Amino acid sequence: MLILVLLGSGCTVPILNMEIPGIPDIPGFGGPTVVQYEHDIVVIKSLEAIPAELDAGQSTKIISYVENVGDKKVETVEVELYDYCSGLFQVDKNQSSCPKNKWADVPNSGRLVCNISLLPGQVAPVIWTLKQKNPGEIRLKTICPPDGVKVSVSYWYSTSSLTTVSFISQDELERSLEQRTQKSVESYIVAGQGPVKPYITVEDSQPIPVYKGARTSIALKVSNKGAGQLASRVDVDPKKPELGKEIAIGRDDFIGIFGLGASTGLVTENPCMFVPKTSTTSGAYIPTENVKLIGKDSYEMLCQLDLSGLDGKVIKTDTRHLEVWIKYQYMVTKSVQVTVNPKIVS
Repeated sequence: MLILVLLGSGCTVPILNMEIPGIPDIPGFGGPTVVQYEHDIVVIKSLEAIPAELDAGQSTKIISYVENVGDKKVETVEVELYDYCSGLFQVDKNQSSCPKNKWADVPNSGRLVCNISLLPGQVAPVIWTLKQKNPGEIRLKTICPPDGVKVSVSYWYSTSSLTTVSFISQDELERSLEQRTQKSVESYIVAGQGPVKPYITVEDSQPIPVYKGARTSIALKVSNKGAGQLASRVDVDPKKPELGKEIAIGRDDFIGIFGLGASTGLVTENPCMFVPKTSTTSGAYIPTENVKLIGKDSYEMLCQLDLSGLDGKVIKTDTRHLEVWIKYQYMVTKSVQVTVNPKIVS
């Protein structure tokens, strides 16, 4: 499902309220054409408490409807009720409902997680029944917690993007400049479905001249375009598990950059924050470290490319493609208020 087509260099399109990442907003300047597909994929379509106001001793049902608005099946969706005032309420599992009864009861934690998978367009209900523990102890009208009982939905997803890079031979560049026919071009970037999107941008103006010793630079940036937050927990250093985990996109198994190397003529050289992935024959490159988001965006990971291998292979002009793929866990949340009235003493 195609959602957005953005034009311009970093500028926000007012009607769409979206911004192209990585390039400043400069009125009158052109920039890459960025096509972005659906951001949020698994969403909490609705959440309600029935009833939302309870008398002493009364139970309530927290009813959520979870929807896959994407165009492919999403496996391993975890739906969890949390922060429901466990001192006041307890979850009655026997009166709760999870599709195919796939509850994951985490021992000694009080957590009750519903595991589901969703086909494109599918909506699944997940229902928890909350019972009051000690209704006689409620002496004042209580909203607990004040910001509402919360439900989280976590799921794994992968997103890829494609960036075009245009080149020109030295002879063609000289001819077009002499005849005043030279025109600049910009990258065409397509970012696929998913709330977290990777982008490869080209630092130089295009088409880029190729000759022995020619160089250019590219940058990888990842942005959270969804309504939730990145939830992947990966090893800080896979070789040093004692360092623990961090919320990030893991460099080893969850990112791949394609289109670089001697076979394509785009050879990485220092300074470069990408290295070849040695455990595969796919030709993938990976970052030198995990990708972490600060706010909604990662910092740019730069890499210099030696274009000498393209000399003699670009006769006039040529366009190459760079692709980046990421896999990550994402989480969205929603809340609903529940009010408990005190027991009436006659």
